[in-house]
Amino acid sequence: MSNTATTSDASAKPVKINKWDTNAVKNALDDACKKYFKETLNFTEDYSLMDGRLYISLFACLFSIYALIYDWFYPFPKSRSILIVCVISYFIVIGILTLYMYFIEHGKIFIGKLIDKTGLDSGLRCTISSKLKKYDDKYNLTLEYKEGTNKSTGSSGALITSIGNYFDEDGVLCYDRFTNDLKKISDQARLNARKAK
Repeated sequence: MSNTATTSDASAKPVKINKWDTNAVKNALDDACKKYFKETLNFTEDYSLMDGRLYISLFACLFSIYALIYDWFYPFPKSRSILIVCVISYFIVIGILTLYMYFIEHGKIFIGKLIDKTGLDSGLRCTISSKLKKYDDKYNLTLEYKEGTNKSTGSSGALITSIGNYFDEDGVLCYDRFTNDLKKISDQARLNARKAK
């Protein structure tokens, strides 16, 4: 029997990706950023943007379900006008979803709140957005902090660096290297947010 303990925890395994796949690289870095803010900095994630996307998608699915059920009870010649209205409505709602994702979500990967356990402060809100263009090695991560209830005061920090700094030759994410850079810009942005308050 060996004395070494084996862990089956999925978070303990290093993240390995195809380093030539831009989407896989961006997703790995985004997930590492979320993990750092949730587990290390103890932020609570706010899912309101994702909920908005799900509600819009649900509304689009309801149109298609209604058209399907109506067509089941009243076969095609009788259901033609309902099918036309539902199909047009479905594509309008999907267009609204596309606009929502482009203009409102706009690359945001994490919205979180750090709640003061004493209850004296209303908390610190953090919004993180990222961008990695296809065939480009520059990963652009932007942090925005808002301290308290005043939405006009805040601070931001940006990390623009090569993805080669965070992945080794085999495509394994160097989590410590990435979180060290995250810590630097996070601490600086939080300090500026507290000064602006």
